Amino acid sequence: LGADLVLHSATKFLGGHADVLGGVVCGSADLVDRIFHFREITGAVLDPMAAFLLIRGMKTLALRIERQNESALRIARWLQDHPAVAAVYYPGLDGHPDHDVAARQMRGYGGVLSFMLAGGFAAVKNVLPRLKLAHRAANLGAVETIAGPPATTSHVECTPQEREAMGIPEGLIRYSVGIEDPEDLIVDLAQALEAI
Repeated sequence: LGADLVLHSATKFLGGHADVLGGVVCGSADLVDRIFHFREITGAVLDPMAAFLLIRGMKTLALRIERQNESALRIARWLQDHPAVAAVYYPGLDGHPDHDVAARQMRGYGGVLSFMLAGGFAAVKNVLPRLKLAHRAANLGAVETIAGPPATTSHVECTPQEREAMGIPEGLIRYSVGIEDPEDLIVDLAQALEAI
């Protein structure tokens, strides 16, 4: 794909339990050896407990990803028909501009979706506190469902104009689906969306 190195946040799906910080670097032996040496001399190494937690998490990675993919698609389909939802962004939906590419390249469409509420950020402030199953946080890829608005989490340092230029509307909620029963998550979303 033209990349010399691939960096992956092990904190997210690999760990899967929101309890460890770590990362992975993949690439040619020459580049990785140079990074490994720098890491050795600067002390940037995983502690034994973090390494254990990552290994533990990776043992269930395939099961979690399969469940999260299936649940996210089900939830995205439900959300796209809800009157309080202005748009749903998920490559598993037929109407997504990258659906065909995702269908060719991937075995699933991912466990993270986002959706925009018709009432903008005011609606977000009403809906999020009503969620009973989704934790409000900036993380993603955990066994528990996590929901949060990029406007006050991942992109809080950007102005509303900068977020808009990046395609991040003020009424957007990022929803990282966990391994809970998707029907329970849909019921939770339905009762929370009644606030709009």
